[in-house]
Amino acid sequence: MPTFQWFNVSPIVKKTIANLTWLSVDRIIRLFGAVIVNAWLTRYLGPEQNGILGYTLAFVGIFSPIAVLGMDSIVVRDVVRESDSKNEILGSSFILRLLGGVCLLFLSSVSIFILRPNDGLLQLLVIVTSSTFLFQSFDVIDYWFQSQVQSKYTVFAKNFAFFLSSAAKIICLLLGQELYVFVIINAVEIVIAAVGLVIVYHKKASSLREWTFSWIRVKNLLHDSWPITITNFALLAQSRIDQVMIGEFLTNSDVGYYAAAQKVSEPLGFIPMIIMSSVYPIIIKTRTWSMEEYYKRLTNLYRLMFALTLAVCIPFAFFSKSIIYLLYGQQFAPSALILSLLVWSRFFGAFGVARSIFISAENLFVHALLSSLAGVSVNFVANYFLIQRFGVFGSIAATYISGIVTIFVMDGLSKRTRVNFVAMIKGVTSFYKFSLKN
Repeated sequence: MPTFQWFNVSPIVKKTIANLTWLSVDRIIRLFGAVIVNAWLTRYLGPEQNGILGYTLAFVGIFSPIAVLGMDSIVVRDVVRESDSKNEILGSSFILRLLGGVCLLFLSSVSIFILRPNDGLLQLLVIVTSSTFLFQSFDVIDYWFQSQVQSKYTVFAKNFAFFLSSAAKIICLLLGQELYVFVIINAVEIVIAAVGLVIVYHKKASSLREWTFSWIRVKNLLHDSWPITITNFALLAQSRIDQVMIGEFLTNSDVGYYAAAQKVSEPLGFIPMIIMSSVYPIIIKTRTWSMEEYYKRLTNLYRLMFALTLAVCIPFAFFSKSIIYLLYGQQFAPSALILSLLVWSRFFGAFGVARSIFISAENLFVHALLSSLAGVSVNFVANYFLIQRFGVFGSIAATYISGIVTIFVMDGLSKRTRVNFVAMIKGVTSFYKFSLKN
């Protein structure tokens, strides 16, 4: 009798699948936990206060590239290529992220005081939310485990913080606490997760005391990451400016309906993210020994992303009304149609994540910057005109238009990225040819 052989996949793919399994378990647990707790919280807050929370998160989110500095893929890439310099890479990137967090806190706080000088609650929420990026500097530890395809250790640390945070939110919901209390709990979760990352790094890797700082390394990191940082500004503006502009042109309740739908569709982005974090080192290494195999694996990745988009979005689009009523109740009925349309924006998110591997591997960060600037410009103009005419549905249309420009049009126009454009089109038109052997 023949024995079962893991579908004849290669050892490196086996390791990738194992890492994906850990990440998937982590995200699924967090997704279901977050859906339950956030649904309860959204019902509790109602459209008006949920709109205030959504505005806060969108507002701070626009500034987040200042703290991250586009270093996630850069650090993983450099650690893979220069494993002997890991302490210098991690130490230098940590200092950069810490300084970025300070800048984010300052700029977001000043901005909200200028835009909403008489809104004390919103000012408090923005300051508390912005402060969490100081502690997210420890995510460089996560980069290290990603480079080793050993993300299970960060799963332990972050899930522990998540469970504590969820329990605290449930208690506060039962006690009938104010909105700002839940925002503070979110901040405390980030602090606990940072402590957990430090602990697992000490146990499974080495000590933070071994990290070193190098001005030359900082210069190199900034040289590679500054286009990504500006690109991320544009991308975050694309994904967050909608709620900010809805809040300016319409009402807090409209933001609340839109944010409720986005809370359901946005977490679905975890799927391409966990895939990217596991296959990124593999595809980078593949490029060093075979360009042909490298392009095959990129195309195969796009096939997977499109197949997953269909598998996830079709059920959510058809059952959006039932999902919204189940999670949020009838008071959020307008969110159902919003969700059925908004969920398809996950397609652009999935392909954008996969495309980032090609951009990083080819050092085409300036192209990514130009693509994002073109996309955010289209997005802003489209939102400005379409929201005033079609309400929140105009914002969804603007998202589609800007996604097409950023991901496909710009790559198709440039000779250096046309090969990736072809790979993406093949991924869409031949998604059924996806194979684990690649």
